[in-house]
Amino acid sequence: MNRADVQKALHANVTNIPYKWNMCSDVLLRNWKDSPVTVLPLLKEFLNHGLRVWVFSGDVDARVPVTSTQLSINAMNLSIQSQWRPWYLNDEVDGYTQEYGGIKQEYKSNLIFVTVRGAGHEVPTYQPERALALIQHFLKGDNLPIS
Repeated sequence: MNRADVQKALHANVTNIPYKWNMCSDVLLRNWKDSPVTVLPLLKEFLNHGLRVWVFSGDVDARVPVTSTQLSINAMNLSIQSQWRPWYLNDEVDGYTQEYGGIKQEYKSNLIFVTVRGAGHEVPTYQPERALALIQHFLKGDNLPIS
């Protein structure tokens, strides 16, 4: 992420920030002042407009643990559409998922919560193959594999 060609390809660091990129930068944490306390209002707005939402969490994430994400989703009072179940990649359990119904009955929108086995806070950094599978299934509109 600190290479000029990578930054150019990602359209990153276009303002020539004077410090090197690193995961969970203290510079960012100290200076980011406009972060909302919660994203739940945004998630509700997405669902109200008929959008599909996937929330994923690494199961060894110490910063935002799975249980915290579950409590936040539960606070939205969504109906459960499919029970907690494992999802698979390469014939092994890669995490668990549960699907919730949307806020408005006329929409087919939903929220899907997915855990990723063996991943920490930055899921793609810890489990790139599993993260890619999540993105591919989301973009195709497919459910995660059940076997």
